[in-house]
Amino acid sequence: MAAGEATPTLASTTDAAFDQAAGALNVDYPAYMSKHDVVYNRPNTNPLYGLTVGNGRTGAMAWNQNGLTMQVSGVDLSEQSTYAAGLANLSTSPSMDTGYSKFQQRLSLYDGTLTTKYDTNRTVTVMGSPNSEVMGIHVEDGRTGVSNVAFDLSMWDPATVQNIADVPDLNTWRTISTFSDANVAGFSRGQTDANGFGYTMAATVEGANFTTQVVNGRNVRLNITPTSSYTIWFTAASRINAPNRDSVTQARNQLTSVKSTGYTNTLNNYRNWWHAFWAKSFVQYSNASGDADYMENVYYLSTYMIAAGGYGNYPVHFINGVFRATQDNSKWSNAYWYWNQRDVYNSFLASNHTELMGTFNKLYSRNYNALKSYTQTRYGVDALWVPETMGWDGNARGTVGSDYTKNILTTGYQAAHNMYLQYRYTNDATYLRDVAYPYMRETVKLYKGLLSFDGPTGKYYMANSNSHETYWNVRNAITDLAAVRSIFPLTIQVSTQLGLDAGLRADWQNILNNITAYTVVNGAYQPHQPPISQTRNNENVASELIWPYNVTGIGYPDYQTAVNTWNQRPFPYGNVWSNDAVQAARLGLGDQAYQGMKTMLQKYQNYTNGMTSNTNGVFEYLGVHLSAMNESLMQSYNDKIRVFPAVPTDSSFVGKFTLLAKDGFQVSSEREAGEIKYVGLKSLYGKQATVVNPWGTQQVRVRRTSDNAILATSTSAEVSFATAANAVYVLERTAKPLSGYSSARLTGTANQGAKTLSNTSSALGTGQTTSNALVNDTELTYDANWHATSSRGYGDYNDDTHHSNTVGAVAQYTFTGTGVEYLSERNGDMGNVDVYIDNVLQTNVNLNISGARQAQQVVYSKTGLSSGQHTIRIVNKSTAVGMVDALRILTQPSTTSTVSLRSKANNLYVSAAAGSPLIASKTTIGTGEQFERVDLGNGNIALRAKINNQYVSAAGAGAQPLIANAAAAGSWETFQLISNSGGTVSLRAQINSKLVCADGGGAQPLIANRDAIGPWEQFDLITG
Repeated sequence: MAAGEATPTLASTTDAAFDQAAGALNVDYPAYMSKHDVVYNRPNTNPLYGLTVGNGRTGAMAWNQNGLTMQVSGVDLSEQSTYAAGLANLSTSPSMDTGYSKFQQRLSLYDGTLTTKYDTNRTVTVMGSPNSEVMGIHVEDGRTGVSNVAFDLSMWDPATVQNIADVPDLNTWRTISTFSDANVAGFSRGQTDANGFGYTMAATVEGANFTTQVVNGRNVRLNITPTSSYTIWFTAASRINAPNRDSVTQARNQLTSVKSTGYTNTLNNYRNWWHAFWAKSFVQYSNASGDADYMENVYYLSTYMIAAGGYGNYPVHFINGVFRATQDNSKWSNAYWYWNQRDVYNSFLASNHTELMGTFNKLYSRNYNALKSYTQTRYGVDALWVPETMGWDGNARGTVGSDYTKNILTTGYQAAHNMYLQYRYTNDATYLRDVAYPYMRETVKLYKGLLSFDGPTGKYYMANSNSHETYWNVRNAITDLAAVRSIFPLTIQVSTQLGLDAGLRADWQNILNNITAYTVVNGAYQPHQPPISQTRNNENVASELIWPYNVTGIGYPDYQTAVNTWNQRPFPYGNVWSNDAVQAARLGLGDQAYQGMKTMLQKYQNYTNGMTSNTNGVFEYLGVHLSAMNESLMQSYNDKIRVFPAVPTDSSFVGKFTLLAKDGFQVSSEREAGEIKYVGLKSLYGKQATVVNPWGTQQVRVRRTSDNAILATSTSAEVSFATAANAVYVLERTAKPLSGYSSARLTGTANQGAKTLSNTSSALGTGQTTSNALVNDTELTYDANWHATSSRGYGDYNDDTHHSNTVGAVAQYTFTGTGVEYLSERNGDMGNVDVYIDNVLQTNVNLNISGARQAQQVVYSKTGLSSGQHTIRIVNKSTAVGMVDALRILTQPSTTSTVSLRSKANNLYVSAAAGSPLIASKTTIGTGEQFERVDLGNGNIALRAKINNQYVSAAGAGAQPLIANAAAAGSWETFQLISNSGGTVSLRAQINSKLVCADGGGAQPLIANRDAIGPWEQFDLITG
């Protein structure tokens, strides 16, 4: 170690890592970020588990099938980025995976590379030309006797393409043209798209001789003369970014250019691009259990995946993106949905990547004129309305044709507000004047034109709109009222600042002064003026006030109402885009934010590459995770900088960060053992800073680091001080200044294996294979709800990679229970297996399932086992693929009695009739209102409905209404029975520790989503 170099450290109560000259934490980024590399220690043949690598505009998911196979896509290739570029495959003879003893595939986040090593003599590195459409595969192959190397670019069957992108001519996307010459081979698609989209995928080779050929109408090949070192360059060149829309010439020019630059220089440029990206911010979020570290790993991986496709002309699509392994299939979206897209992008202001938010904002600002024109046509108002579901060109076809979205008015407000925030973080006055302010002004004019005025009360109100997708055609949607309270004062302020539209401000101020109040019931905001409408989607609409509308939170006079609103939200963690954890952080609820991040990963991070199997989206939950962690560590949304406002109370928690606050303050701080050490601040634009005193009323001082001048001393709850551009300041305790800590540098050790999140099935990476039994895992245990309880890392009942086609392959698992079910969710001939329970062969077990794919399809069941530990052994009998998607462990409960529940909310009996969610709706007790009360011990019970003999489940891990649909009692079906002082009882769901509520005063189904007991959470327990 060089003299004077800081001692490497990760956490110490006596040191600090703030670099007072640079105004940021002193981090050994290569070593620290290597902790978060995603590592596969055995080959993965399932495309859905493919590791992700990208250069900002082109990305690939890679898996080990017939060598190296990748699905490649680019962000600007087609409308809404729906159609993928194609497949790339590198194969050798003998194959790359022949005769090796050690395998490792590593996604290095810091370098942005994906490297696969077989022993010490074969290395394949996937990388790219930075922020371009060109990617590369560099091969180092020291073997002798390699006779053939082939690189194929291909398209799947174009006849299967459906119009999922709202394109004007589907035929051009079904038409593929191929070409090859001495230097390049490729294919093109979408070449006559009227909107200028379409692309060319092409490849060349550096460092080896090669020939090209057209294999067929949708496959071209490079035949490479084997050598010890060579690089394959390929591109997904978009027409939209090509001169004269000529993607073929663009592809040729791109490949010529990168080949001229050469592999070594391109790799260095690429690494440097990623290194500069990571240097702009930093987070550490760790604890003794390792779960916080896992969340930190997901933070960096999520940042990488979004940024790897976030630098195109269009934003990376929330569900299509650049990382897919689903061919030309999209899950459901044919447009940009603002609700979903905002989740992907909103974190990047705080993480100091404002350019990424700029790409998102540009989608809306470039369509300003089209949207203005459409607003005049639809509403007859000279203003701007933004469709919730919008095409690349601003079209509203997806919005106005849907009852869910056609009456949503707040999307334009959110777009305008994000543009305003872009200004606040960048200080770009030109952007404010020319882009953000016009959007803000026209949004205000829309509300001025659509609000109604009630003469007797003197109040403005919204007569009819959607409270987002969940409540249709309601009065005084809270989203509209919050939008007015947010955008009107900001627009008045900016209008004054710019000296524009002075004549409009008085009317705006009058509306702001007289907008009708939010409705409050049971101390919580309601999504609209009661009576509450039927719910159409599972959005927590009233919680939008907390985030991203930013009109309440810590320090606001209605803080407790906001907390109550969050506690009473109807759909906790109800979907892949749920932002509950972000809102918890905004309210200073550190434990809830921590648990919320974990819950989201438990529910939605199903694949070991960090991605999800959820059918509603792909990238939203990654973006929500980023926002939740940023907001837990630092906030500045109300122009006051707060450090560590929402961290867990766990005494082992360690937090460190360098993040960006509004008005261009680069903020750093460290917290350990409950102690915040300092607040460091670099002022980028010389604005006035206000910092909330993290030590309460302890005396603090503001010190300028360049000359150690003390600028202010205070015991106030907030400290404000003037700054100079590029100057660095420290807020420190007078009694324990930063100088009392030794200097440190944050570092780490490279990850070498799989990581798991405790008590969940979420995992990153894979360990080594220990046997040939069912290749991708050797552990498989499930609780009664098909949720993995071991550290497997695959999805709930979705382990399609857990298979073997080797006759005699064995998988053996030990479980504790009174029964077990063996599940498959596939269809067709998948071979036969023998199943042994405690070494006793079970007969007639096969996997020949016909018909459509069906989740949770039981192919074998064994019940009536004695209590205790048992073993199931599964032996493959044929060369067809034998599947083990999941095991379900059954537990036979003990004592039972018949009970009914009468809700204190409306004095009606809870009914499970007709297989619908439980609801308090009956005046008398029938079969549908009777349940077997099953004593599970330790004060816990389960309820089995008499009407169908199914257990009542807190569906969706508590995020959905209670329903009697479970064959066995697991954690979702376990409730703590609470005896109240008045003789009533309450039920607390074990899965989320929430109380069961007769929501809407009994008008809505029962759901476990409350933290406190009120009338809606109390029931009369009637026996017999």
